[in-house]
Amino acid sequence: MPQPAEVSAVEALATLSVSGIRFQSQEFAPGWSCRPSRLIKQIQSRLNLPPMMKLSLMEAIDRTIADTGESPLADQLLSAWPHDFGSAQFFRMSANVVFTFTQTQQTRILRFNHETERSVERIHSEIAYLQYLAAAGLAVAQPIPSLSNRYVETMNTPYGRFHSVVFEAVAGEQFDIDELSLEQFNQWGQALGKLHAAAQFYTQAGRPTWHSQVTEVVENLPASELAIHKAIAQLCSRLNALPVTPQTFGLIHFDFELDNLIWTEQGLVAIDFDDSAWYWFVADIAFALRDLFDDEVAKIDSSNESFQAFVAGYQTEKSITADELSLIPLFLTLHHAIGFGQLNRALEVELPADAPIWATTLRQKLEAIAQKYRHELIHSFIE
Repeated sequence: MPQPAEVSAVEALATLSVSGIRFQSQEFAPGWSCRPSRLIKQIQSRLNLPPMMKLSLMEAIDRTIADTGESPLADQLLSAWPHDFGSAQFFRMSANVVFTFTQTQQTRILRFNHETERSVERIHSEIAYLQYLAAAGLAVAQPIPSLSNRYVETMNTPYGRFHSVVFEAVAGEQFDIDELSLEQFNQWGQALGKLHAAAQFYTQAGRPTWHSQVTEVVENLPASELAIHKAIAQLCSRLNALPVTPQTFGLIHFDFELDNLIWTEQGLVAIDFDDSAWYWFVADIAFALRDLFDDEVAKIDSSNESFQAFVAGYQTEKSITADELSLIPLFLTLHHAIGFGQLNRALEVELPADAPIWATTLRQKLEAIAQKYRHELIHSFIE
């Protein structure tokens, strides 16, 4: 199989995005190869997010990808959809594996997961939510049915059993948080408020809950992590005491950050509902604005003018109280607890001795993030 190679690139600013992923077009420097090693490190460095996929699985899939960005695995999975032959190109790999391709010269997105990473039922529940939101008038990219008229295809391959889905692409612009004007913060908040206003009336089961996510973290934590177990128990005690009403609790996006927002001529389009879950709505604000406060609970500042612009925009679509907003530090702590659990899962299998440089470098970065989250959790609740 092809081996990863370290490369460099000149990235273009033009961006396409799709529900479920971020798709960034690239202008390549001479000799550039669209390698997972480069793109994964760019994504992890920028977002500071732990991947849910185990690093050992990520490394195994990476070995199927040629220096040209092609993969026999992606080609086999894509055979279930109409497509231009030979057009599949690797884009990114974190919680999902994502390839771009064309269908009659139109850009599409192939997203797939190993069966150990996502269930068919969970993917179908994501699609059902997208269809509900589209029917409610929200701008979201829609899934595309396969040749067999299914939204999700499951296929056995030489590399394991995978679930696949294809999405439309959405043309538009994306911004870093330090590039936003106060008006754009206001538009960002308004988009989230509109989403939550629609989510209040959604009742279909199938998505994770905050409790199921925390339970999964606890069940997979080593017994030796006594301080973390105690901190999470105290965190859950506070969460269980919060009121749950249709006005305060519903199916949130979970990852309404700038990488999942597209500015188009028609307005903002939200993408990537893969992690949507049942939470208090204010949690979505806490999760969305993590980068505004450097992903640190101690740096949360409600007097920040960008924060205030965001909240003002949110309130044009849905009301939220000062008491709810005061819970943002609690929910950012919860986000870190879940992230800590995801990191432990991703890192639980040691990489082989001949693992590529990108994999060992990424492992070191994720281990550092895990230590940061461990320290915060312990000192937030134990001291």
